[in-house]
Amino acid sequence: MSYLELACRLLLVTVFATAVAGKIASRPAWRAFVDSLNRMDAVPARLLHPAAWASLAAEIAISLLLVVPGRIFGAAGFVLAIGLLGSFTVAITSAIRRGKNAPCRCFGASVTPLGWSHVVRNSGLMVLAALGLTAALSGGPIEVAPAVVAAATGVVVGLLVTRLDDLLALFRTP
Repeated sequence: MSYLELACRLLLVTVFATAVAGKIASRPAWRAFVDSLNRMDAVPARLLHPAAWASLAAEIAISLLLVVPGRIFGAAGFVLAIGLLGSFTVAITSAIRRGKNAPCRCFGASVTPLGWSHVVRNSGLMVLAALGLTAALSGGPIEVAPAVVAAATGVVVGLLVTRLDDLLALFRTP
């Protein structure tokens, strides 16, 4: 495992675990997430609930695969993350272009409408997942002190990503 792989693993675990927690925090949180998918009009109504459950299951799977040590688990988690983020990005881009004003319920209670910042965020996360995948396939020994720095960096950046809507709101003019 390389330092880059470790940082990317923990960044993505932080992002996806936070997303899972935000969606399952309560029944109203879950309903708000499903409603946001409905407002995006990304899937037919009959597939709305299966799509919501599939999204949640994929986020849980990514978190578990990336937290378990091992090259195969890491590679699988990174590949699944790239696929899921790619599908989210396509759905968000489509919703924006069709003028759908759905809130981003990616991490729970945000009411910020989906926008290009979400496309950029997901694209950046896909790049990090691809870097993590590359690092996972190359491997190598690591030392404890730099590993702690890499791990902390991944978690902190992951937390910042989950609060990106709030951070961007600080810089918007009213």
